[in-house]
Amino acid sequence: MDLKSSIIQTLSYFNFFDYPLTKEELFEFLWRPPRVSYEDFLNELEKIKNENSVETKCGYYFLPGRNEITEKRRAALVESEIKIKIAKRAIKKIRSIPFLRAVFVCNSVGAEEATKESDIDFLIVAARGRVWIVRFFANLILRVFGMRTYGSKQADKICLSFFIDEDNLDLSRCRIEEDDIHFAYWTRRMIPLYDPLNYYQKFLNANNWVEKFLPYIFKEANFTSRVSVSDTLFAVCWKKAWEKMWAVAYGNMIEKQAREWQLAKIKFSVKEKAVAGDKGVIFGDGIIKLHENDCRLAIRKKFFDCRGF
Repeated sequence: MDLKSSIIQTLSYFNFFDYPLTKEELFEFLWRPPRVSYEDFLNELEKIKNENSVETKCGYYFLPGRNEITEKRRAALVESEIKIKIAKRAIKKIRSIPFLRAVFVCNSVGAEEATKESDIDFLIVAARGRVWIVRFFANLILRVFGMRTYGSKQADKICLSFFIDEDNLDLSRCRIEEDDIHFAYWTRRMIPLYDPLNYYQKFLNANNWVEKFLPYIFKEANFTSRVSVSDTLFAVCWKKAWEKMWAVAYGNMIEKQAREWQLAKIKFSVKEKAVAGDKGVIFGDGIIKLHENDCRLAIRKKFFDCRGF
């Protein structure tokens, strides 16, 4: 693919979400570009801007006729920051759960695309073979504090739809196609709010398949302490004590019981999708993915239908 096509296709994808990009972001997010330098990219960007193939406003680049999305992005950034504060309060409630290793904010809040109606999606990393224990207590605690999504209550609530353990950081098996464009961007647009053991860097390394499609995407974790939740001495001691008691065979029994109890509570329609091989719903070893309304196929079709290449 030539550089012009890559630039326009990248802007086309983000156009679906009313999300203009700075030139630095555009270079980083280039979809399947040729090998180019940043200087070559800037020259090509200026050229196609002069051709009116892209427009710019307030330092953002977007497709022609979409000036209004610059203000939408600013509003989304404000909403996302508000929801990140809520997420941090929620994490402080669950950080002492035994076997919980990290919490990443993903989807609209992680990508800074949130609206007032958005919920707050967590990707939670658990210790090896303990995803169902972690999910059980995370659900329980956040429901007790009224912070969990439930029924029509979605805005500003926590959605616990994705759990992986430390042996399943590579999410390539969750793709709907090899070139699952939405999942590739989704995988790289998260905020690690709780990560005392630096699992986010391990997550990036495990998902280096993304770099085949996004070769200029960042490869190192670059978030500062302004968005992190640290451990307390109580949380560390509490977790260590329970993890020691629930180690090996006894812990395996508790994990099995937690799995059976929670699967019994999950809707039959959701379990049907898992049996049918739906990549939005997965109950595998070390992974729980409950995206019943998976939008990736629709986004992929829309992208390939409209890109015009």
